[in-house]
Amino acid sequence: MPERIWLNVTMTLLSDAIFGAGYSIPGGEDIAVCKNEQGLPYLKGSTLKGLLRESVENLVEWTGLSASLPKELFGAEDWEGVTDERRILFSSLQLLHAPKDPQECYQNRVFTALEQGTVKNGTLRMAACIRAGLVFGGRVCCAKEDEELVRQAFAGIKWLGTLRSRGFGRVDFRLESTESTQSQKSALHAKCLRYRLRTILPVMVPNLSKSHGNSSETRGYLPGSVVRGMVLSQLAQQQPEWFEQNRRVLLSDEMRFLNAEPTGAPGVLPAIMSFYDDKTDNGEVGNKVVSVLNNDVMGSKRASLGSNCSLNGDTVYYWSSRTSSAMRLNQRAADSKDGKALFQVRYLEQGQNFEGYIVLPEPSFAEAISEVLQGRVWIGADRYQGFGECEVEELEAVDQPDWVQQYGYRQQNEIGTTLYLLLMSPTAMRDDWGENRGLDLEQLKEQLGLENLEILACSTSIAVFGGYNRMWKCRTEWERMYDRGCIFKLDCKGESPKLEALQRIQAQGLGIRRGEGYGQVLFLRPELFEAIRKRAPLERTNDTEQQSQQQLVRRAKYQWIMDQSQTLYKNGFSKSQGGMLQALCEKAKRQHGDCTELNAHLEKNLTARGPAFRKRYMHVDALVRSVLNAPLSETLSLAAVPDSMEERLQLLIMLFDHSRKAVQE
Repeated sequence: MPERIWLNVTMTLLSDAIFGAGYSIPGGEDIAVCKNEQGLPYLKGSTLKGLLRESVENLVEWTGLSASLPKELFGAEDWEGVTDERRILFSSLQLLHAPKDPQECYQNRVFTALEQGTVKNGTLRMAACIRAGLVFGGRVCCAKEDEELVRQAFAGIKWLGTLRSRGFGRVDFRLESTESTQSQKSALHAKCLRYRLRTILPVMVPNLSKSHGNSSETRGYLPGSVVRGMVLSQLAQQQPEWFEQNRRVLLSDEMRFLNAEPTGAPGVLPAIMSFYDDKTDNGEVGNKVVSVLNNDVMGSKRASLGSNCSLNGDTVYYWSSRTSSAMRLNQRAADSKDGKALFQVRYLEQGQNFEGYIVLPEPSFAEAISEVLQGRVWIGADRYQGFGECEVEELEAVDQPDWVQQYGYRQQNEIGTTLYLLLMSPTAMRDDWGENRGLDLEQLKEQLGLENLEILACSTSIAVFGGYNRMWKCRTEWERMYDRGCIFKLDCKGESPKLEALQRIQAQGLGIRRGEGYGQVLFLRPELFEAIRKRAPLERTNDTEQQSQQQLVRRAKYQWIMDQSQTLYKNGFSKSQGGMLQALCEKAKRQHGDCTELNAHLEKNLTARGPAFRKRYMHVDALVRSVLNAPLSETLSLAAVPDSMEERLQLLIMLFDHSRKAVQE
């Protein structure tokens, strides 16, 4: 395996720059810059990769180097790229020595286009520029043999970002080499390992069943298949003889990589689907829940429990992993003008912990696994474009997963004739003919050692799961499965299964693709499940959670603006009239929420200017008054929204500004 080194990258802005985010800010900039959760500018790893690749391609053209070099260092497009030790890994470039106020990093600039020496109509645009003099830092990892080439390629990058032709984006790069971290031996010896990963960079785990067109969704957890691919790939490269010797077992269902779930409370479970909101006498939805497995929930709505939960007494506590989205640009598609250059990706944010388990066929395998599952690792999609870097914070030997110990049957528990089967991961079983049966009661009955078995009730959801085989360069077969969190109430017909049978099924899993983390199940103790009467969000008060809430509020505002702008200019209401309302809202905001002039203007057009004006203003008047008179949480359908009259007026200002530009364009 080639020796690899880390290069610390420092980038200094020699002029103002614009790292385009791919979208505009309603009521603000027409060209927005990339900002992290703290509102500070940063350069995406994918952008850095594209710049460096272009520089390497220029070096190949000018110096006569091998034409295959860019592909070897950066991979091929689409699905053709394969994991290779020579490929370069990138982090994003984050701001060093950040100011206390993020706004100190920016200044607004205004641009127009000229036509025959005069300003072209409709071309006035505003952009937020990153101030010259700021310094950004990050890292790249490359093979030691490519260090000099990488240094030359970085030296060739002089400009980046948007509006380079107008003098923006002049930069200077400096590189400093550091030694790569060497693996350390571990003395682990166990049949089950628990690991904890912390995301250093954003991680992309595409949810192919929910992705479409130019949009890519992410899963809220790390599938076992993602960790499996990383570990087995590293074993094949670092310990090739041992890997070949144990290849059959490593690639079989005897070695199982369970999903890594976002940490929260002890005993992390996927969100259980059976809980529905229990409405009060006046029909309102509170924090009380009932289970569809044991109650009539006609007319009720399934309770929102995020992506994960835990059970404690009579309460189910719930939470979700933090996700964000970004706009990406496929430069080659943009050059070909095929209409698919701009696309949106959603990813797991950095700074989160995920905990998972690896079930081993032999305790001796633990030492080999521990040699590759330590330090910094890279997982998920686009890990060569500034995504996927994680740190292994913990790796320890355990007897079994925590959720088995906390919620499963123990030696002292009495096993009744009614079982609650919870799917910890997507699950599907096949019959003797190879047909997908979902949950095959005949096989399950046989494994439980029972004469009869029946499903009394269930709460389920079905999704499709696939993948991609990089060796064969093709997609794997799509499988319809019961999703994680599905739960079944089983009747054993007067016969109680043995504890050993339950534990064996929990240890081995059910159905297909168990080595990739599918088919993991838990027999939930009835007294824990049936005691649940209410739900509550898990309390998280750290800064990162507050930043995540701010992102939710921002997205809710943008979605509301997009929805309302579709119907704002109807019945003859014009953009100039919208501009007048925007000006009155801005004046009211400057006067600390005094809406006297705004209300008078609306009243005049409704009552004193005739039927035509009344018709134009009826919809707008109702919209403005509903925003001003209702809490923002009600307007945006989102809890915990900062609220004041100034905030409500700002929402209206953003709406009128965005809708007028949309109409103009």
